[in-house]
Amino acid sequence: MLLTISATMPAASDLGFLLHKHPGRVQAFGQAFGTAHVFYPEAGDERCTAALLLDVDPVKLVKTRGKGTPDFSLGQYVNDRPYAASSLLASAMAGTFRTA
Repeated sequence: MLLTISATMPAASDLGFLLHKHPGRVQAFGQAFGTAHVFYPEAGDERCTAALLLDVDPVKLVKTRGKGTPDFSLGQYVNDRPYAASSLLASAMAGTFRTA
């Protein structure tokens, strides 16, 4: 999943200051279900774009199942967690940009 945020104004590279992420480097943040990467594909004075790339690991999804998950032999294969993209992305945004 990919989320981009762009700013088009003078001194647009201040977006990195607002998000507390340096535009000059790629950062990776471990999540319970994969890895979130923050990078800036475009960082100039007039336009700046911050991107959050979420790499969901299906094996980690199975290993981090909750206590309310049914415990039967096919339970790890019959669930909706891999398809709940919005909740995974919201969780990654909260964990990655919590300092902003």
